[in-house]
Amino acid sequence: MKKKEKKNYVIILFLFLFTSLQAQDINNRWTVGIGSGSLLYSENDLKSIGFRYAEQFPRISIARYMFKNVTFAGSFSQSVDDNKKYITFDGELRYDFGTSENLITVYALLGGSLIDTKHLLPLVNFGIGGNLWVYKNFGFAGQFIYKYNNSGFQSQASHVFASAGIVYRFSVDTDGIRRAGKKTRTRLWEMKH
Repeated sequence: MKKKEKKNYVIILFLFLFTSLQAQDINNRWTVGIGSGSLLYSENDLKSIGFRYAEQFPRISIARYMFKNVTFAGSFSQSVDDNKKYITFDGELRYDFGTSENLITVYALLGGSLIDTKHLLPLVNFGIGGNLWVYKNFGFAGQFIYKYNNSGFQSQASHVFASAGIVYRFSVDTDGIRRAGKKTRTRLWEMKH
């Protein structure tokens, strides 16, 4: 294994173990997440973009629960393959339908992206997502986004983007001390069936 590849794996392992964060509630407002993503353009866009499909890793996100049912989030990811340049900076507003305290958190999102393929261009995002909490503040997250080109740029087309990852939520109290899981969740195996 090359030295550069080893370094990348160590960084990925560190991020996976120590900064896997995402959905939250009023007691645990901040999150950071790590995962992967993929995108798909239509066949008609192959000529102008140069590719139809690209994998993204890592996809790093940070979010903050703002008030009842509303969370603001930002994410960054880039293509794994150097021949398929795709870097995205995403910002979104999530509405969780009052499920932020539940074992399964479902939300709709509206936001925007700055995407760099050939040129840095803005797109509008619509989508859905959710988290499945399996242990206290740890869980799994998934998102499906439609990135819409509302400006008619020829070098960027509307496309779909899906992502999945591991999530953890935390809070910072007034003294600046990190605390996690002050309020406990009912674990999947503890629920009455």
